[in-house]
Parts: sequence; C-alpha cells; structure tokens
Amino acid sequence: MHSHTSQMAILMSGLVWGSIAAQNQTLAGTDESFRAAVRLEAHDGQTHFKMGDPVMLDLVFTSQSPEYVVNTDTTPYLPVSDLVELAPKDGWVRSHRSFRGLSQNGSALANLGSSPVRVPVLLNRTITFQKPGHYEVTLTTERLRTSDALMNSTSLETCDRCRTTNAVGIDLSARDESEEAALVVSLSRELEETKSKTPAIKLAPEQKEELLHELDTQMITADSTEASKKQSEAMLRKLTDLRTNLLAAVHKQEDARREAAVRLAYLAGDDAVRAKVHLIADEREDGEANPIGPILRDGLPSSRNKQLQLTLLEAAWRDPHRVPTSERQAALRQAKELMHRQWVTDEATLWAGTADERQSALEEYQAEINEIIATLPLRSESNRTETIDFLKRLAVPNQFNKRQSINPEPN
Repeated sequence: MHSHTSQMAILMSGLVWGSIAAQNQTLAGTDESFRAAVRLEAHDGQTHFKMGDPVMLDLVFTSQSPEYVVNTDTTPYLPVSDLVELAPKDGWVRSHRSFRGLSQNGSALANLGSSPVRVPVLLNRTITFQKPGHYEVTLTTERLRTSDALMNSTSLETCDRCRTTNAVGIDLSARDESEEAALVVSLSRELEETKSKTPAIKLAPEQKEELLHELDTQMITADSTEASKKQSEAMLRKLTDLRTNLLAAVHKQEDARREAAVRLAYLAGDDAVRAKVHLIADEREDGEANPIGPILRDGLPSSRNKQLQLTLLEAAWRDPHRVPTSERQAALRQAKELMHRQWVTDEATLWAGTADERQSALEEYQAEINEIIATLPLRSESNRTETIDFLKRLAVPNQFNKRQSINPEPN
C-alpha cells in the first residue's frame, strides 16, 4: 500500500477542489475581463478514429494578458482534471471517477504569453466509447488560471475558474477483429522488446578505436598550452555530443514505449485483455525505468470481457512465481469494480471517500494481502524474501510489518 500513501500529497491537493463530476461549470471558454480564452481543436488534424484507438483532442489557450498560467501536465500517472462531455448521451460511458485539482508539478506550469499554449487531452482516460458513430465533444477545464490565484481553492459546488470549450465533431468506425488481433501482437512484441532495455549508440569499430586513441593521446600530451586546451575542448564537445545522443535515444524509446502502451490499453477484445494483464503482471515493483502498468490499467474499462479480465488478474495476483506489486493489486481492485459497474475509482480518490468507503476498501485490501500470505510456502526462497519485503512496506497491518490496526477518520 506504499504507492497509496505516496499518492496522498496529490490526493490532498485534489480534495480541495472537489469532485469534477459535481461542478457547476462556467459555460464560456473566454474570460472577457482578462482577455483569455480556450478552444478545442483536433489533434494533428485527426477527427476520424476506429474503436479502440486513443482519441486525442487539443486544448488551445490564448490570452492578450500576461497574467495567465496554464497547467500543461498530461502525465498518465496523475488524476485527470478535464471533464469530457459528448453528445449524444449514449454510445459512451464515463469510466473513471476523478476530481478537480491542479497537480503540483511546477515544471508543467506554462506562462501564457503572445503565443498559444496547446495541451493534448486523451479522452479515453476518463471515458469509454462503446459504439461507433459521430460524437460532438466539449471539454471543461480548470487548467487556465491567473498567476495570483493559482493555488486558490474553489468550493465543491462551483468552479468559477473552469471554462467550457466549443464542440468538436469526431467519428468512430468499427474495427475488424482480425485487424485488432494483429495490432495486439505487434504492440505486445514492441513492449516486450523494449522492456528494461536502454538503447545504445552504435559506434563502428573504427570510430571506437579513434575515440579511445584520442582520449589516450589527450591524457598523455595534456599541458597548459593553447593547442592542448583546444584539443581538450574538442574532446569534451565530442563526449558531450555522445551523451546528448544517448539521452535523445532513451527519450525517443520511452516515448515510443508509452505510445505503444496507450494504443494497446483501449483495445477491447480478448487478445488485448490477455496482453494487458500479462504486461501488468510482469512489471516489477521496482527496477522499471519506464513503467507502463498505470497506462494499461487505465484501459481496463475498455475491455469487453470483464470476467476474463478479472480471472486473469486474480490468477496473476495469487501466482506464487510472481512477486506482488501495488500496481497489480490496483488493477485487480479495479477489475472487481468493473464486474458490477461501468466505472472505476482512481487510487487517490479511493482512500478519500467516506469512513464506510475507506473501511470497505481497507477490508478488501487486507483480504488480498491474506491471499498473498497464504502462498508464501509455495514460493522460492528469493521470491519469498522479496514478497515479505513487499508486505513489510505496506501501511495495512499484517504479521510482517507489525502495524496497529487502522481506524479511518470520520468525515
């Protein structure tokens, strides 16, 4: 449960802003007083999609005043604060329960000046399309704020700073099952091949030899002359370029890996369910430089076969050959939710409900931990050691961490 406690800082800031579903939205995207506006546009000009595709639209912020700040955070690991509305009202469902609240990622706050600020929003993160058709999309957002009121709270009932955009039409068509099956194979292969793999800069043997020769020569001949200084500077530039190229290759691979995970996450067929659960189950608690578990978990509501999904996640959770992870447990909990309703509760929101809701969540959590404890005799020595370490780190009391029972505080 340590991942739950690590999210509490996010949670507490979000609670100040209340539930996004309960807000009384301001229907104008333009603030005449401060000459700021937000509009919705197609992302890269795309308005036609297939079922299971990631559906992306852009919020475009403009202002004639320098006093505005835009929250540009789109990380897949934080709660979503943009409310998506579609017309007609059928053919889709709101699949994630979330709340208003700016993230505390200061590096994602952009000053709105003379140039527009564009923020891509992935609709699938909070809604699930169930039928092909034409939809008119509007977004209500709180991303636009004056810099002097950046951290001011709003009530649960109103959001005076929220703005609702214009409508943008999108069209979704059906996807052929054989096409989806092939796509699942391709994406799964890409994700497996890039798992815990750092890209290397390929140097030809003669390039390596030349670089080593230059380094040796520099070390031997280095002195205080101007020529020696220039040689040192040239070598430093060459090494800096190599490092820059390596970092660029790493970022490129990470971006491609996240993109592949997003493309897989919202596919609905049984093959996609198996692939998603397999990748979530194989991800370790630590050691994953670029985790995709939270991205794939976002796609659980998109799966058609909810029973298969739950069965596979239950098996993965109890598997004595796998060390348990908080991400796998979160996926299991959401799969259970989806068996009796169409939406899931974000992790941060789960532990911020009423006292009864928190107690219920705690009891379910403890039952799952007891399932893991029961498998300890079946685990290898190294696996058992790692599993006990996992249990020791939890905030929920068990025989290994010796914590006292938790009494949720009343509202």
